[in-house]
Amino acid sequence: MTEREKHNIVMNEHIKRINRSLICGWFLIVIILFCCYTLEVVKGERSIGYLLCFTALTALPADAALVFYRRKPDRYDLRYVIVTGYFIFYTFVMLTGSTSLVFTYILPMLSLLVLYHQPKLILYVGTASMALNLLTILNRVVRGELTLHNSKDAEIQVAVLFVCFLGAYLATRLYDDIHRKNEEYTSRLSTQNEEIQRMTIQTIMTIANTIDAKDEYTRGHSRRVSEYAAAIAKELGLSENEVSDIRFIGLLHDIGKIGIPDSVLNKPGKLTDEEYQVMKSHTTIGAEILKDINMIEGLDTGAKYHHERFDGHGYPDGLSGEDIPYFARIIAVADAYDAMSSNRIYRRHLDPSRVTDELKRGIGVQWDPDCVNALLRLLQENRLPEMRPETDMVRHATTILTRVISVAETSAAGERMGRDELTGVYGRDAGRDAIQSAIYQTGGGWLLLFNIDHFHRLNQVSGFAVGDACLKLLAEQIKAAYDECIIARFGSDEFAVYVPGGGDDAAETLAQRFYRQFDKALLPDGVSEGLSVSIGMTEIFTEKDRVMVLYEHANKALYVAKQRGGGTYYCHQVEAEEESGDGVISADLARLVNEVSAGTGADTVLSDGSTLREALSGAARANEKFVRVVLFTIRSAKNEKPAVDERDRVMELLRGVVAEAALTGDVVVKYSSTQFALFATQHSAASLPERIDRILTDFFKLYSQGEFELHYDAAPLA
Repeated sequence: MTEREKHNIVMNEHIKRINRSLICGWFLIVIILFCCYTLEVVKGERSIGYLLCFTALTALPADAALVFYRRKPDRYDLRYVIVTGYFIFYTFVMLTGSTSLVFTYILPMLSLLVLYHQPKLILYVGTASMALNLLTILNRVVRGELTLHNSKDAEIQVAVLFVCFLGAYLATRLYDDIHRKNEEYTSRLSTQNEEIQRMTIQTIMTIANTIDAKDEYTRGHSRRVSEYAAAIAKELGLSENEVSDIRFIGLLHDIGKIGIPDSVLNKPGKLTDEEYQVMKSHTTIGAEILKDINMIEGLDTGAKYHHERFDGHGYPDGLSGEDIPYFARIIAVADAYDAMSSNRIYRRHLDPSRVTDELKRGIGVQWDPDCVNALLRLLQENRLPEMRPETDMVRHATTILTRVISVAETSAAGERMGRDELTGVYGRDAGRDAIQSAIYQTGGGWLLLFNIDHFHRLNQVSGFAVGDACLKLLAEQIKAAYDECIIARFGSDEFAVYVPGGGDDAAETLAQRFYRQFDKALLPDGVSEGLSVSIGMTEIFTEKDRVMVLYEHANKALYVAKQRGGGTYYCHQVEAEEESGDGVISADLARLVNEVSAGTGADTVLSDGSTLREALSGAARANEKFVRVVLFTIRSAKNEKPAVDERDRVMELLRGVVAEAALTGDVVVKYSSTQFALFATQHSAASLPERIDRILTDFFKLYSQGEFELHYDAAPLA
């Protein structure tokens, strides 16, 4: 909520209070006069009919104003409704009063109207009241009740009214002038506060984005946790200020990751116990960074305790139950939900139903029951907020700050970066930082992973001295093959190489350039069975690509190259939606069939990080043999890269129709982000054509937007 919105709320509340005061004052006047006239009826000075008429002309307008107030207490024009109703009563008593003092009945209302600081309203009331009083005086003159000899009371009546209205008018003008100046000051202050708050949010969001940028797969994580936590807090009934605070806490809850090494933060596989210990320290590092920041209450506790568990088995302090700060309990649930519903380097996001099950399973064990139940209500009713787009200012500031931190880390590393003593190339840490810096500067290129085939056996058969000579030879040939490159020894027999440049045929060109160079090399003495090198490759598309993520992609490609027998290269596959042309689908199917038929495809890495072997072994096949494979692919109908969310939605729809058409023994595998493969057994292959038709029909019945086309290819398995 902006400062201006808060100010408007305060002003509406102010108007509501004045309206309430005016109505209460009016009812008090009505009650007092009713009691007075009732007493006159008892004394015989008034009739019951007069009392009833008085009551109707006073109470009914007051009740009408009360109805308007209940419908909208802060309505601006309620003052005119009250004044009009009051004048109906005032006119009646002025015309029927037994004493000239009834003219004073306007004075209580006049004093209440000053609260509105509206000079025109006082002027209207004064003019109308003076005209009514003059008419009653003239009426008395016409009837002979008032002459020059007994006009003193009438003169006093006019003078008192004039003085009272003049005083009320001047007081209202002064009050209005002060109020307007206060409004202008408050408006300027609100604008300044709003600008300060906007800059504060942008600064904190920039810091949060910079932290997330250390890990390619947590981009936007802090922003999402912030919004989810704020929604949970609001659902739990927390105040506006508390919701605002928890939004800031969510943005900075992972600030401690700024102190975690990239080699740990971006490690693709499972962390060792020691690495996990380092990772856990981000909570205490974050608390240390934020401990003296008092602008927002709970900023450091949110960073420190958001990994505590409700059962006491969390970290860093092993707090349990309500000993965990309330804000940290909310952040913990929002953090876990985003982790489960987002892609990570080690797995794809979980299905929504699985996320819900995990949340329910963790109630009272991992998370606070109230916080989880609040999130489940938001999910069930589809009330979680959508992420607001970042401003250009935040985006540019994030880029600058990320580069500054990267350069600072590289400079601070200094001599620690070092060189590998054997080959003279960068060591692992040095190479990682040097390659990352090059990616930031160029924003493109290739990462190649070189590995000597059967190196362990070479060491055993020929000796370690020969193995060392082979490693030096490999490093020399890589340098000779690529004029501008960065080489780092990532393992005992593994070299990571950054090569700038790109292009559609760059993968084959780069690989052949090395192999031509390597074929001319003179092998060290003692290498009896020749020497072969496998290469895994992945393309770098943007400066945002993280070197350890690229390394994992290249490592998967290297594994495929080795499964093919070694001595060759393999390129990590670009996702199908980034390709174009009719040959893509057939090429994918041909590769899949060839690898499965040759026996090497069982270790083909799928889009979710698992292997085809794992996917196929998970089905109960009763010794059935797979005889046919059908590859279904969705492709943009407009030859444009579609939105990821829409692609995932269409893929989920395709998964449903393919799975429904699968028979017992068949296996359905998600082959890439845009492809599903259906493996049919001997018994189910006979009905495959009809089932393909049904899949196509069901898909296009369910999906009619036209942004995607569904294609398929089928082939036998040898």
